[in-house]
This record gives sequence, structure tokens and C-alpha cells, in this order.
Amino acid sequence: MVSQLLGIYLNDHLAGATAGVELARRVSARNTELRDLARDVADDRLALLRLMRELDVPVRRHKAAAGWVAGKLGQIKPNGRLLSRSPLSDLVELEAMRLGIEGKSALWRAVRELKDVEPAAFDRLLSRAESQARVVEDARVRAAETAFSSPVAGVDVTRTFTVGTAPDEVADYLRDFSRTEQWDPGTVSCTRIDTGPVAVGARWRNVSMFLGRKTELVYVLTRSEPDRLRFVGTNKTATSTDDLSFSAGESPGTTEIAYHAHVELNGLARLGTPVAKIAMEKLGSDTEKSLTRILGAGR
Repeated sequence: MVSQLLGIYLNDHLAGATAGVELARRVSARNTELRDLARDVADDRLALLRLMRELDVPVRRHKAAAGWVAGKLGQIKPNGRLLSRSPLSDLVELEAMRLGIEGKSALWRAVRELKDVEPAAFDRLLSRAESQARVVEDARVRAAETAFSSPVAGVDVTRTFTVGTAPDEVADYLRDFSRTEQWDPGTVSCTRIDTGPVAVGARWRNVSMFLGRKTELVYVLTRSEPDRLRFVGTNKTATSTDDLSFSAGESPGTTEIAYHAHVELNGLARLGTPVAKIAMEKLGSDTEKSLTRILGAGR
């Protein structure tokens, strides 16, 4: 009876681990700082499979398959958006990862007490799970900030790419929004409308071509940190948010840029959201090309 209950217990955790691997893979595709963690999560599942073999516990394939399906179904929940990915989805997925890690830690603590296992091996797995929990918690807090400060509906475009310029120089260049004339293909003109150092609160008047029409917005620098900038532009029909974050690239002197553009259309302009999505995707790709050309290709 004990062996049977142990088999049920381990197979239930295997289903959870299978879903966790799929979730970690999906989350790390949008959060490059979590790629190492995603590999560790996959390794943890392999460690569980090795334990089951050592204890002669058969794998219940239907449970593992159910875990994989659960991981896929997690992509369906819209979280307040139908035409674009919701910032809330990032938060929900990271919270699911955090809960999965807590469950995995409980598993390692439980099996560590079995008489047929080596406790030191599970001490290492527990230590790794604690490290994973810290990394995911940091990402979860950032996702909560983004989700709850983001507009509730609109069009989102994200790009992550590497340029051949150091992070501090990239931040200094992009902090002056008037330089969008150089790197934003849609900008016709962008002029500073206040004076003083470029800091939070600085304002620009930006004229852009979008969907064949000239659009004028007043942009404000709302966040200025060494590794992150946020500009918010408004007019009567739209609110546009450009969020840029920077981290050191794999090669010395390079920078990985994570670019997130969000446009919220107001009133009747919302009817143009599907068309705006297509235009924004092209604009995102063109922006990546422009910044790579100006700041150099990453090595």
C-alpha cells in the first residue's frame, strides 16, 4: 500500500513537473533572464524521473500527458485582452511558476525522508529550488508593476535584440526622445517643449505618420533609470507607451534591448485596433532594424 501511494504521489508531481517545463519554456521566451531557470526546471523533471526509476515506480503516461496539456491550455486564458497579449498574463504565469517551485520543494523534502535515497542529493535540489523561487519572485514583482500600470486595452508590440553599444551609452542615447527622429521610422519630427536636464517629467511634441495619417502626441518621460526608460504620449484619440529596458549582452560592450510599445485607442478609434496591430508589428520590426543600424549589431 505504501508503494502504491508513493507511486500516485510521484506521478502527480511528474504531471505538475511536465506542466512546469512547458510553462517555464514559454515564460523564458519572453524573459531572457529566465532561460537558465527554464533549463533547471527541465533538469528537475529529469531528476524526478531518475528517482522514479530507482524506486521502481512506473510512469503513468496519461498523467504526464495531462500535465503537458495543462501547460498548453494555460495559454488560452485572455486576461482582459483578445487581440494582443495581456501584461496580466506575464504576472499570472510567473505566479504559477512560483507555486510550482513551492510544490517541487515540498516534493524534495518529502522524498528526502525515504530510507532508500541519498539525502545530500535532495539537499542540492532543495537549494536550487530556493534559488529559483528568488529569481521568479523578482520577475513576478516586476511583472505586477508593469501589469497594474499598463492601459487596460490596446495594441502591444515587443522586440528583444542586441546592439553593439554598452548599456550606459544606449540609455543615454535613448533618454532624449527627440532622437526618435533618428531611430523611429514613423516619426516625422520630435521637439523638446520644456527646458532643463532630460529627467522624469521632460516633455516632447512628436509628429508621426501612422496608418497614412499624421498624428501628434505629447510625450512625457515617466521613468528614467540606468536600465529602464518609459515614455508616455497622449492626445485625444490615443495613449502610446514606449518601454525600453537594457541589460549587458553576452559579448563585452553589447546591450540587450527589450522594447515594448503599447498603444491604447480611445472612443471610435478603437474600431481600428485590428489594423493598428498589423501596422504596429511592422513598425516594431523597422524600429529594431533602425536601432541596430545606429547602435551597431550585437556580436
